[in-house]
Amino acid sequence: MRSARRSSRARKNASIRRAKSLRLFIIALAVISLILAGLYMSFFRGCYSSSENAPQIVADSEPPNDGMPGPTATNPETANRHDDKPKFETLSFPASSPSPARVVKLPILMFHHTGQPPAGADELRVGLTVSTADLEAQIGYLKQAGYQPVSETQLFHALFEGGALPSKPVMLTFDDGYIDNFEVAAPILQKYGFPATFYIITEKVGTPEYMSWDQIAELDRRGMDIGSHTASHLDLTTLSAADLRKELAGSAETLKPKLGHPVYWLCYPAGKYDADVIKYSREGGYLLATSTKPGEQQSSDEPFALLRYRVRSDTGLEGFMELVR
Repeated sequence: MRSARRSSRARKNASIRRAKSLRLFIIALAVISLILAGLYMSFFRGCYSSSENAPQIVADSEPPNDGMPGPTATNPETANRHDDKPKFETLSFPASSPSPARVVKLPILMFHHTGQPPAGADELRVGLTVSTADLEAQIGYLKQAGYQPVSETQLFHALFEGGALPSKPVMLTFDDGYIDNFEVAAPILQKYGFPATFYIITEKVGTPEYMSWDQIAELDRRGMDIGSHTASHLDLTTLSAADLRKELAGSAETLKPKLGHPVYWLCYPAGKYDADVIKYSREGGYLLATSTKPGEQQSSDEPFALLRYRVRSDTGLEGFMELVR
C-alpha cells in the first residue's frame, strides 16, 4: 500500500512538472513571437518611411504643371526647346487684312552695341554703343514708370486680331547679334523683367564680337524673341531674286533648327527695303519686319515697315524718356 501511494505521488509530481514545463514553453514561445513581431514591424515602418521620401515612378502620368510647358513628342518644332519658356505659338496671316487697317501706338526702340566701346573705336561704333549705366537707367525708368514690354507675337495679334496691348506698351530691339548684347544687355533686361527682340546676322554667328549659337539659344530659352537680320547684312534693295531668297529665306532656314521653331521676325539691314524685298520677306515666312524710319504708329497695312526710334550713345535718359512718351 505504501509503495502504491509513493508511485501515485511520483506520477502526479511528474505530471505537474510536465504541465509547468509546457506552460513555460508556451510563455517563452509567446515572448519570442512578440519580440519577432516587434522587430518585423519596426523594419517594415522603416522601409515604408524611406519609400515615402524616394522618387516615385508613375506610368503614363502627366508632366508636372509648373506653368511652363516643355517639349512634346507630338510637336517636333519644340522638341529641342528648354522647359522654362512658353510653348512656341504658330502664327500666320489671316485670309484678309483688317479693313479699315488697325493702327496701334507702340514705340519700338532700336539698340545696337551695349557696354564700353573698345579702344580706338571709330565714330560709328561709339555712336551706336549705349553704355551700361545708360542702359540700366533707361530700362529702370521703363520699369519705374509702369511701361510694359510687348513681344512680337503680341504686336502681331494686336494688328491682325485686335488683341489688346497694355496701357503703356514698349518694344525693345537689338540689331546684329553682338556678344555685348548677351553679356551686358541681357542681364539688365532680365533684372527688370523686360524681354526684347534680338535680330541675328546668321553668317556672323560665332565670329569675333558676335554671339555664338549657344548664346542665341539661351536668349530664346530666357523668353527673348529671336529674329533675322538676314544672312550677311547686305543692302537688300540691290540684290537679285536669288540673292534675296538666300539672304531672307536662307537666314530663317538657318535659325529654325538652331532654335527648334520657325522665325517670323525680320529687321532690314540699314533699314533699306522696297516692294521686292517685302515680297521675298513674305515668301520667306516672315510676318513682321522693322525699318529704321522713326515713329510709333504701327499699322496692319504695313507689317513689313514697322517704325522704330534709334537709341544712341548720346540719347541718355532724358532723350530716352522723350522717345517713349
